[in-house]
Amino acid sequence: MQNLKEKNWSSIIVIILLLWNPITLLLLFKNYVIAFFIPAIILSTGLYIYSLNDKYLRIKVWAFNICAILSIAYHAELIFINVFPEKNIPNLYQIHDKYYFNKPNLNRNFNDDEYVSLYKTNCQGYRIDRLSNANDSIKYCDWMFIGDSYTQGAQVDYPDLFSSLLYRYFPDKIIVNAGISGAGLYDELNYYKDMGHLLKPKRVFLQIGVFNDFFNVEEKNASFQDWLMCYSDLFRYLEFNLIGKEDLSLKRWTEPFFANIQKNTDYNILYKKTSPQKEKDKTSLYQCIKEFNQCIKQNGGELVLLLIPSKEQVSDEMLDEVVCKYNIQKSDLDMTYPNRWIQDLANKIGIKLIDLYDDFRTSKDFPFFYIDEHMNYVGHHLIAKRVSSYFLNEAFNYNYLSQGNTFDRYPTIYDESRKILYQSQDEHLHQICTANQDFSKNEIVWRSLNELIHPVYSPDKTMLAFTEGNQEKGCTDVILYNFITEHSLKINAPSTYGAIPTFSHTGDLIAYANWDKSSVPGISVYDIKQNKILFTIKHKEECWRPVFSVDDETIYFIQKDRQSDKFKIKSYNLKSHKESILLKTDYDIWDIAISPSGKYMLYAGYKNQNWDIFIYDILQQKEKQITDTLGDEWDPVFGADDSDIWFAGVFGINNGIYHKKIDLCP
Repeated sequence: MQNLKEKNWSSIIVIILLLWNPITLLLLFKNYVIAFFIPAIILSTGLYIYSLNDKYLRIKVWAFNICAILSIAYHAELIFINVFPEKNIPNLYQIHDKYYFNKPNLNRNFNDDEYVSLYKTNCQGYRIDRLSNANDSIKYCDWMFIGDSYTQGAQVDYPDLFSSLLYRYFPDKIIVNAGISGAGLYDELNYYKDMGHLLKPKRVFLQIGVFNDFFNVEEKNASFQDWLMCYSDLFRYLEFNLIGKEDLSLKRWTEPFFANIQKNTDYNILYKKTSPQKEKDKTSLYQCIKEFNQCIKQNGGELVLLLIPSKEQVSDEMLDEVVCKYNIQKSDLDMTYPNRWIQDLANKIGIKLIDLYDDFRTSKDFPFFYIDEHMNYVGHHLIAKRVSSYFLNEAFNYNYLSQGNTFDRYPTIYDESRKILYQSQDEHLHQICTANQDFSKNEIVWRSLNELIHPVYSPDKTMLAFTEGNQEKGCTDVILYNFITEHSLKINAPSTYGAIPTFSHTGDLIAYANWDKSSVPGISVYDIKQNKILFTIKHKEECWRPVFSVDDETIYFIQKDRQSDKFKIKSYNLKSHKESILLKTDYDIWDIAISPSGKYMLYAGYKNQNWDIFIYDILQQKEKQITDTLGDEWDPVFGADDSDIWFAGVFGINNGIYHKKIDLCP
């Protein structure tokens, strides 16, 4: 009898370990702690239940069945993941308390019958461009667009999103797209309360769609099904392909229209007949937007509503399809009712409304996909055009020249401001490029797997100097290339490093930052004809960013101040070899440039926890801040005259090269 009992105990242990095998759990979770912790808990619990006397038989049966069913479920998940990986539908979202948001660090290609797009998110879950670094986070923003999948725009690439297109009109603003596919208005409100307000947007655009935002307006908590959708690849596959598969009788999505009268009465905002359910949703929508406005105002922002019409409001042909298929009388419809109702709501609350009904309806090209319910690139362009015209008084503070987010930096202007030399990137290589004034034509001058930085032409355009190497490790060289001889050489001495070259105006000298492993950077002056370093300006503190004065008698550079630990601007006279402080501030200085007249100096200053452009009147000894934004502006240079400036910048996800005319008056 004792042997039989011991045998039963052994059998129970074997059964539990077979049902909850640490090896299979490791394959599923890829985590050693989970793989061994779960079997240990189940084993100890199972043995305890087994030790109970026979009056607890029902508990034993229930425990075994639950254990077996859960085991079957996780084994099915494991088999699906490993045997059918091509059928996996990626999870794009993370569940929060009373909302869900885009999953961070996504990099997915969507391939549909109607579109192909790249969908990438950064470490916070915000949509980013093809070359954007997912680890770069956004701390603050000027404008934020909140909405559902119409805002998210996963059907188009990042450059064709309306929020991205708007940046060309407002290049001095950080614009964030916080669209969440499938989110309701209360989900979006809870997102703003939890995450969105942290970015301190000055203006929040709340997108509302006639398609689905006027029904089922209620606050929701994550259900068990939502958690399964988030964490189970198998359940997600079953939900999309079997459980939740819609029967599209018209071969397309038709909300807010439904196939029966009661649903139209309850949920179709375009259907005249109403019901307690429809009135309840309208009341909830009003209360939600009112609370949205209060929250945004409390954080010092402004709410603007963005109303997107449905396909049937835009296309008479599509309207005819649904009324015919669903046996709806056109006399029972009011196709502009939601537009009037939202306008009344906006007036009562005291907020702006941008209604896109006329823009979409009068468009020559259809703004939606036919089967998919979302906007195509035409729709996104229409929204960008309308919003930009609405806030035209705030537009075009800068001219945004770059054609995309390719990390264009360090512009150098030549040929009397008709052409620009700059550094750039593509998906594989670093590049030095030239472009015309509006960047409509560009040409690659140099390409490399190594970083290419600080390109500059000699005054006669026969030579090109640039920095090449690894900036992060401080291992870079200054390369000089001769276009006539097609010969290149490293001008910094062996066992030393160099960066940020600049030509003298006569073109016979190059000044650059020079250092070795045991010293801080100084400023070396290199003679091109003699192919040697004439001298180096050395200090205990690091020196960078040399530029020649217009008469080539002085070199300006920045040097770290020992007491303040901030960079200051110094001058070095090449004849007398005397140094003096030109400008010292209570903030860091970088990227200095001298004006064509020699009267002014541009520089980037880190004054308000970000980089802005400043101009310094050398004769009057007065500084003036040129830009004042949430973004970073740097690498400033002058154009053909003192009032013409060019610079690079980063504004959240967007970056590039910019042009601005400045007022030199105090």
